Amino acid sequence: MKYKGNTISKPVVGKEAKALLKAVNSGGYVANEQGVITAKRIAERIIKQQK
Repeated sequence: MKYKGNTISKPVVGKEAKALLKAVNSGGYVANEQGVITAKRIAERIIKQQK
């Protein structure tokens, strides 16, 4: 997939900024629930294939 170079970045503000700052300061991460579920499913599939 090709990305065009004319995207517009927007500042992170409000509660999203606070969550991001907290994650950065603690060495954590910010992810949405669906992303976490997908990552777990992929990891389980990889582990199952290795057995």
